[in-house]
Amino acid sequence: MLVLLLLSLLLHLCYLAVPELQHVISPVFIALILGLLAAFVLPLLSVQPRQLLAAQLDTIANWQQKALRLGIVLFAFSVEPELVLQTEPLALMQLFFVVLLILTAAFWLGITLFKLPKELVLLISCGLSFCGTSAIFATWSVRQSSQASLTQSLAVVLLMGLLSLLGYAVLMQTGWLPEAQLAWLIGSTAPEVSQAVAAGSQLGDAAPQAVIAKLFRVCLLVPFLLLLSLNSKTKDGLVFPWFVLAFIAVLVLTMVFSVPAWFSQGAVLLSQSCLIFAMLVTGLLTCWQDLKQCSGKVFIFAALVMSLLFSLSYLFLPG
Repeated sequence: MLVLLLLSLLLHLCYLAVPELQHVISPVFIALILGLLAAFVLPLLSVQPRQLLAAQLDTIANWQQKALRLGIVLFAFSVEPELVLQTEPLALMQLFFVVLLILTAAFWLGITLFKLPKELVLLISCGLSFCGTSAIFATWSVRQSSQASLTQSLAVVLLMGLLSLLGYAVLMQTGWLPEAQLAWLIGSTAPEVSQAVAAGSQLGDAAPQAVIAKLFRVCLLVPFLLLLSLNSKTKDGLVFPWFVLAFIAVLVLTMVFSVPAWFSQGAVLLSQSCLIFAMLVTGLLTCWQDLKQCSGKVFIFAALVMSLLFSLSYLFLPG
């Protein structure tokens, strides 16, 4: 456990020392990749991560859950309500309509057409519709689906995010869309907040539009999780995501009171540290057999959902 915490801290310190790395790839992604590499390399050296950590496996899994939930709650400090309030209500309603359509279409395509497991379809759909890995982790916390579904959805959404960044770069070079509309398209389609910020930052004065659209999608995750929890029951009864209420409380706090910049920045850093640790553990405890089960059909499904998201977002671009 201590080694995992130290590795997470070391990775975060590297990003703090070289802030430019944030614009290349998120440290949360790097943590997942490092964990996956360790899960792949260690068995080649006759070391099985799950057997090595067997005595602490339950403790590590418990800390992983706590870390990701705390990370999601603290992530609310990165949401700037003023940006959303400055946006035209019609544009936000159109974006809400796009997210609703994408979720509906994704569920139908994944379950009915592609015949994929429902939990995997749910995680991928939420990751692409709301806020990437954070949405996947939050949804997984509510549903408690298999580790295989979690790993596969993270890998697929990561790939879609990288392809999206490539698409944004092409659009910027062609000058096909005005900067304001391109910024809104980026915020409406980027799986990760960091990707929306990184791509949108290249658009000058139009950059805040990318942030507004993206953070509005993040906020939509809250009512979705509340609805999802009503249909999630275990032997102990109703599963309710209490951390979502904490997320809402933080949002209200930032809207009502002026939170000091140093406090909010510290909360965001701690949020990232928690998510880095959760990703590192997820990657390390991954069985490569789970990833091998991630067939081409899964990637085709995700690519189709991403294409639909781009098409609908373009169709409903604000004038």
